[in-house]
Amino acid sequence: MRRRCYHEFDRLDHAFQAMGHLIIKQDRPYQIMVAVILLTIMLSTTIWFLLDASHWAFIKSRVELGQETMRLWDENRDLDKENRRLDERIVMLERASQIDNQAAVEVHEEMKRLQDEIYKLKEELVFYQGIVTTTGSAEGLKIQGMQVEKLSEADHYHFKLILTHVTKDDIVAEGNIEITLEGMQDGVARELNLTEVLLDPQQDLSFKFRNFKRLEGNMILPDGFTPYRVNVRLQPKGAKLSNVKRVFNWSEMIG
Repeated sequence: MRRRCYHEFDRLDHAFQAMGHLIIKQDRPYQIMVAVILLTIMLSTTIWFLLDASHWAFIKSRVELGQETMRLWDENRDLDKENRRLDERIVMLERASQIDNQAAVEVHEEMKRLQDEIYKLKEELVFYQGIVTTTGSAEGLKIQGMQVEKLSEADHYHFKLILTHVTKDDIVAEGNIEITLEGMQDGVARELNLTEVLLDPQQDLSFKFRNFKRLEGNMILPDGFTPYRVNVRLQPKGAKLSNVKRVFNWSEMIG
């Protein structure tokens, strides 16, 4: 019995001694994960810094290229603004040039118009001087002269007929005027009365004056008609004045 007790105590003693050597370990999964991440970062950083110089040069060149691109972009934007400003300036100069050219053309046309008017006035002055000269020595009712001027429109003409009346008595000359045009049309001789070609069919062709009468008007000749002579006849009223007739060559009248 005593041996049995001793034997039981020895077994318990060995059991307690075995428990004294037992190590209790705790599970730490988060700490392991953090350690793995830190180790990965350290390895990546080490590999990055261990890259060769050519890789760093490539990165630097890319950065410099980006900076140069930005500089060129800014410069292009400034040049574009300057280009628009110059375009606006060119438009303004072109408009100013057009205005100057237009003004020059208008001045030139006005000068030409004045020169033509002066030339016509000189011709008219010579015409009236001739009338005054011949009138001074002639008495009675006279067909003093006739002028024809070609207008800008085709077959349009302006005519001017001058009549004078010189008498010692205070007599009024009164009557009618008959004007006919002789010419050729399509190879055939033709005679036209002025009333057929007057632009204003209602124009009065009568006269009533003491000393001086000017008759003016516009006429349109038929297409293909070529005049070569104009006959003017005055038919006064009363017995004191006689009929008067004068023939004018077209080529001498046309101005």
